[in-house]
Amino acid sequence: AERLVDPFGGIADLDARCLRAVGDPAARFREDGLRVLRAVRLTATLEFEVEPATAAAIPCALDSLARVSSERVRDELMKLLAAPRPSVGLKLAQSTGVLGVVLPELDPAVGLTQNRHHVFDVWEHTLATVDATTGDPIRRLGALLHDVGKPKVAAPRPAAEGENTFYRHDSVGALL
Repeated sequence: AERLVDPFGGIADLDARCLRAVGDPAARFREDGLRVLRAVRLTATLEFEVEPATAAAIPCALDSLARVSSERVRDELMKLLAAPRPSVGLKLAQSTGVLGVVLPELDPAVGLTQNRHHVFDVWEHTLATVDATTGDPIRRLGALLHDVGKPKVAAPRPAAEGENTFYRHDSVGALL
């Protein structure tokens, strides 16, 4: 008779929709830096929550992630962009420092105020745009990068305190 052996409680984690590293999360992430990005991707693709100790270990393993080949990072990013709501993984990437390693050009968008015609800051607008774009990863990559030039050209709008202008952000973004 077949018997399922589950020494790490994986079935309970699946039932709870919980992503948990096996054993010591920091040790797992140090063994292979791509696991950090996989945690981000799986959070979005499976629509799971990351267990707190696993999430807490991510920022400590960014040096390991930085050594992963760009091809492997690209593959994980494209899988993330195919998720039902990529913003789930992108928010985790930003809050844990992963974004600064794999797409540092996007980090300055966080908290960058736009103007009265935008409900969101540049980062939140980008997340909403990615989620609203059809599930094709290439289209979503375009959505992710569509305002990448805004932080470089942001300037206070003289006629409206607290607002910014972003003249030529499209041209600057195309060069990044």
